[in-house]
Amino acid sequence: MSGVVVGISGGVDSAVVANIAAANKKIKVIGAWMNIGNSALDIKCVNDLKKQNNYKIIDVNLVPIFNTYIKTLRLKNPLSIANLKARLRAVALYSIAQEQNCLVLGTGNADELYMGYFTKFGDGACDLLPISKLTKSRVFEAARMLNLPKSIIERAPSASLYENQTDEDEMGVRYNVIDAYLYNKKIPEHPLNIIQRYHRINSHKFSLPLKPKPFEKIK
Repeated sequence: MSGVVVGISGGVDSAVVANIAAANKKIKVIGAWMNIGNSALDIKCVNDLKKQNNYKIIDVNLVPIFNTYIKTLRLKNPLSIANLKARLRAVALYSIAQEQNCLVLGTGNADELYMGYFTKFGDGACDLLPISKLTKSRVFEAARMLNLPKSIIERAPSASLYENQTDEDEMGVRYNVIDAYLYNKKIPEHPLNIIQRYHRINSHKFSLPLKPKPFEKIK
């Protein structure tokens, strides 16, 4: 393959992944910014990244497709609508990647992957996961090492799937506590229960679909 495609969200994970990839001058790096009702802060962070980086970030307008899906399927469930955004972005990334002979880079970190805090067949869809072994605190360390824009480093982590969403509010546990758990440190019972429950109920996201046992030839 000749390069990689990264979905740019305005968050720290995607910015770190894209900038790590861009450090390899032998490959092309394409960032794709897909605004579907994103916040003003998302837009500012993406624009700050565009000013700073040395790789291409293209704007992809998925709003007409998004609205058509909602109307055609008569979607009303807020979670279904939110996950639709992530899944449409995944379709766009793979289309761009195939057109450009590239691989899709995922942006999931160790915390999100353990918790299953991602959309199945959405932002969980990728070919490579460069920062999957980095806890959220390590991702922020990497962001500072890469001199990413201050707006990205200082913002509250958010999937930006709906208004005023933050990861920590939605999960009910802070990233530094998840980090501590992943480093085998003792944490209070309440966040421990949240973390273990998230991991348990999202276990289907970590494995291939269930299927029957292999066919055994008749002897």
